[in-house]
Amino acid sequence: FPAVLRAEMRLLAEAAYPYEGCGVLVGTSEEVTEVRPGRNIRGPEDRARDRYVLDPRDILRAERDADLAGLEVVGFWHTHPDHPSRASRFDADHAWPGYLYVIVSVIAGKSVAEQGWVLESEDPPEFREEPLTQ
Repeated sequence: FPAVLRAEMRLLAEAAYPYEGCGVLVGTSEEVTEVRPGRNIRGPEDRARDRYVLDPRDILRAERDADLAGLEVVGFWHTHPDHPSRASRFDADHAWPGYLYVIVSVIAGKSVAEQGWVLESEDPPEFREEPLTQ
């Protein structure tokens, strides 16, 4: 996960604060090559501070664009405003196998950490930590 893309993701994460931001990761099985912003379709009245639902149209656009470039959607990112970058039970319950999930901790509007996660098992849903190598 190149440092320049991690920096881009942190800026997008900070821009979403105090709500959960989210987006799509594009690349290959070996490397993330693009961080795309997405829209959290949960509104402020619908727990947008601690929940997200990535707009399905953003996923479809990312899949289409990635396919045209010979790439694929390899994962998703979202923020945890004023909380650690640990995957929550909610995150595990809504994850899809085979994708990288990056969680960015944003404290008081500033990105402080990011961590990768991969769904290890579906029943019960459990994540394993995935290092974000540069």
